[in-house]
Amino acid sequence: MRTVLGFEPLGDERTVLKLREAPANIPGLGANRVTDVSDPGGTVAGRGEALLKRLCRHPAVSQGLSAALARPPAAGPTPLYLHMVSNLADRLPWEQLHSAAQGFIALDARWPIVRIAAIRSPVDRRTFTPPLRIVAVLSAAGRTGVSQLDALLAAGALPDARALDTRLHVISAERAVLDRVAAAGRPDVTADVLPGTAPELAKRITAAKPHLVHLLCHGGAAGGVRTLAFAHTADFDAGEPVGSVQLKLPDLVVALIPCAPWLVVLGACRTAQTSDTLSLAHDLVSQGLPAVAGMRRLVDLNDTDRFCAALYPEVLATVRGTLEDPGEHEIDWAATFTAPRQALARDDPDESEAWSDPVLYLQDDPLRIAASSAADSSELANLQGRLDTHERFRATLDPVTTDPALLAQVDALIADLRARLAGAGR
Repeated sequence: MRTVLGFEPLGDERTVLKLREAPANIPGLGANRVTDVSDPGGTVAGRGEALLKRLCRHPAVSQGLSAALARPPAAGPTPLYLHMVSNLADRLPWEQLHSAAQGFIALDARWPIVRIAAIRSPVDRRTFTPPLRIVAVLSAAGRTGVSQLDALLAAGALPDARALDTRLHVISAERAVLDRVAAAGRPDVTADVLPGTAPELAKRITAAKPHLVHLLCHGGAAGGVRTLAFAHTADFDAGEPVGSVQLKLPDLVVALIPCAPWLVVLGACRTAQTSDTLSLAHDLVSQGLPAVAGMRRLVDLNDTDRFCAALYPEVLATVRGTLEDPGEHEIDWAATFTAPRQALARDDPDESEAWSDPVLYLQDDPLRIAASSAADSSELANLQGRLDTHERFRATLDPVTTDPALLAQVDALIADLRARLAGAGR
């Protein structure tokens, strides 16, 4: 059993807290209690202690956390899941939770802290037969993607990557990035120049069929729709502060759903920062993706680069360790983020809060993947799962306000999947 805390809005200005799930039958399980979701300020440790004290004012939550934090040093990871229905609660840096006895909780391998998206969507089972495909779109105006490319290249040369037959495909308009790919001269690494339109970029992403997606871009909104902004060649040449290729979130979801990705990492500006609406990372999970990581604040690019360098060896180790044996397995990315946090924290996590900036959002349901021989016998189930996902997404689109081109694209994908299932005899 997991330890899951729930944060739900009560009117416009208040939030209630509850212990939603616990490993034991704790009195008050599921009971709501109003909680303070203002930012306590202070040092990183001081803020973390204040946030933990607020949680512990709820008797059931206090008992559940005490049980979780009592695990011995040799115990395996027991993540703390925070179900974020309240936008007010989602703004706070819960990754900084601090205990006098345990220190920063999320920096201990026993207690990764992750967030569950507000809107719960079923997670269809994935199938996997090598190669493992990573797509990295590295094209943020005013920021170089070379260091993050180097991190991906280094990870792709590790034994875990070779065991998974990992392939990296890079999409960028930054000349230094494209030159670095060419100089690497590796058969497992390919590159495309980032196209000048969002629809064409979406098609390139879909065509690459990624299991893992890494995006270096700027987050924002255009015309009231949340977007990811990528820089085209002309944007780099003109020194534009924001890229002109504005990919809307629903369009990115449509591009990714046919690929059934496992994890999306937004190595971008303000991609997990909340405002009056949910964050970009949170939105992507609420729209059906299984796991998305973003940055809580506008962070120094050097910190993001160091995070990426530490993250991808852990990601590949997680995938290899989970899928080494044939059959169906469950991937939980929570523990994957501990070592990258530790790398950012260095020797004094109270001096800088950069280590707490990566925020991981998950679906409530686990991500299940059928590996190797099991994948061959489950192709029909995989097609059916993809069809179910598309049909659920289509049902969320308002035919009056949604772009007709987007509706047509989703309808075409649904028709194609139905035809493939019919041809397979289902």
